[in-house]
Amino acid sequence: MPSPEIRFFKDSNGCNIAYAVHGTGPLVICPAWWVSHVEKDWGHEAFHNFCRAAGEGLTLVRYDRPGVGLSDPSTRPLTLENEAALLADMILELGAERYSLFAASCAGPTAIVHAARHPHEVERLCFYGSYAEGPALCTTEIQDAVLAAVTAHWGLGSRAMADILLPDEDRQTINAFARYQRDAARPEVAAAILKLTYEMDARDHLKGVLADTLILHRRDDRAIPFASARALAAAIKGSRLVTLEGRAHPPWVNGDQIAALANSFLRGREAQAQRAPARRTGDLPLDADNRRLNIDGELIALTPLEFSVMQELAGAPNQIVTRDHLLAEVWKQPYEGSNRIDSLMRGLRRKLGPYSASIETAIGHGYRFVGWTRRP
Repeated sequence: MPSPEIRFFKDSNGCNIAYAVHGTGPLVICPAWWVSHVEKDWGHEAFHNFCRAAGEGLTLVRYDRPGVGLSDPSTRPLTLENEAALLADMILELGAERYSLFAASCAGPTAIVHAARHPHEVERLCFYGSYAEGPALCTTEIQDAVLAAVTAHWGLGSRAMADILLPDEDRQTINAFARYQRDAARPEVAAAILKLTYEMDARDHLKGVLADTLILHRRDDRAIPFASARALAAAIKGSRLVTLEGRAHPPWVNGDQIAALANSFLRGREAQAQRAPARRTGDLPLDADNRRLNIDGELIALTPLEFSVMQELAGAPNQIVTRDHLLAEVWKQPYEGSNRIDSLMRGLRRKLGPYSASIETAIGHGYRFVGWTRRP
């Protein structure tokens, strides 16, 4: 991927907004997150590599919000409503009718509001390390302490933020990211963005999100707790949650798997292991009225839980359905770690008999329905 093309447009408030356009293909817009610099970002090797992998076969658009990076300052206050208006202005500038969103970190609430208001335009919505409810990210005492550090001394505050976002990096990397943050935003702007991060609450819009949704989140993320990802998955109907390991917050840190999952999803195909072609059968319909499967003329009765799991899997062919998602949608208990799904799946496969290969295990993630497949 060559260097991005940097462009500018005036938002509805008359502010010059800088944005970068990468690649060709279906359009994916990245709403503004923490601090950014559409030109200097590309000079960061890990960020560059992540964008190349995540944006392969796509047109990826990033922008700097007012007062950040190459964009002009603005007198308009930072609010969730104004963030959503800025995203709408960006889409209007692009003349886009159908597009997807990649929302990392505090870009999540903005993406939620926009997707709920434009359900027929947003095709896919991919969250990474994000949330809907800002006040729930940490206690008010922690919020006040971090805000105080950023406000009192941006030099110390930028290093404190780097320590939170990059807990396992060496001191040289921490210091470099701290300098980057200071280059990208003045201290009063950084403080305002951080305050906005804790204030934004998009929960009232979650039911309006109809786009196909994938949620990626590191289990031990230091900046945005994993509980925020579970809450998103439980609230957005049909969404899928993929749990990743690690504590780092930026997606480009050890981000190969994140980039691959996001790219596959945003291009309309889930990442999956290579496998030999399987022999497919004709229709094997689910009998919803009687909770049965019709296999070669034989009616197989399923328990209510087995039937619900089969519906979830068959409703997302060739896509990973996570255990967290099944717990939230079928058991209505949005927590992970239960072995009840594995136990149920063993029983379901026994009932499927020669068609048990129709359900594949995605090790470490969940299960995938690959179409009705009969073993030789």
